[in-house]
Amino acid sequence: MPAHHRWHVSSGLAYSSGDGSAWCRLPHASICPARNADTVAAPELTRLRRALAVNTRRLVDAGSFTPAAPGDPASRQSEAPCRPARPVVQILFVRYLAARPLDEIQCVAQTRRRDRCTFRMLASDGPAGVWRLVPATATQGQLALPAEVMAVYDLSSVPYAEQVRWRTQRCPEHAATPTAADLALTDWEPFDPLVHHAYVHRRLPTRSRRPHPGGGAQKAVRR
Repeated sequence: MPAHHRWHVSSGLAYSSGDGSAWCRLPHASICPARNADTVAAPELTRLRRALAVNTRRLVDAGSFTPAAPGDPASRQSEAPCRPARPVVQILFVRYLAARPLDEIQCVAQTRRRDRCTFRMLASDGPAGVWRLVPATATQGQLALPAEVMAVYDLSSVPYAEQVRWRTQRCPEHAATPTAADLALTDWEPFDPLVHHAYVHRRLPTRSRRPHPGGGAQKAVRR
């Protein structure tokens, strides 16, 4: 089984790796017979994909299964990549609604040339949070949202100093330089599941690569 296709679930969380057992979970898209064969990047899964295609055809011919039409809105929605434009982030046990996608949240500190730091908050070599599906609980005095979950980027497992860095929205370099002034307001807005219901995502975001160390943004701020 290709290493980058292995997933395991622990306590309701999905992790991109094996758990040491003799089985693992696979992304649906990697073996779905309805997908274009050219888009399946793992040749090791071709045999399994063909077996599923034969089984699907048998069920369709027997009238036990009706596949979704290619133009079905539900089908298009399930295939669309999930990248929250305004993700919910949990920092110091408080949930905030970000103003922009997670990988675009930028440091607010002022550089020596008096412009805004171009570093992103997702440091390539720092501890990272975990995407979780959690109940969309309401605040005190509000009606609860029954049977609803939402994706939250949870930073509760990272060190306290790292959570403070996220809350103050500073890159690692400027977090170590508290005397540097802020050139912009932070992007955090206290999250309310009823007011911000339009930004609740019911599935985990599509995985994205973290910034490479020594990238262009890092070079731009070292002056």
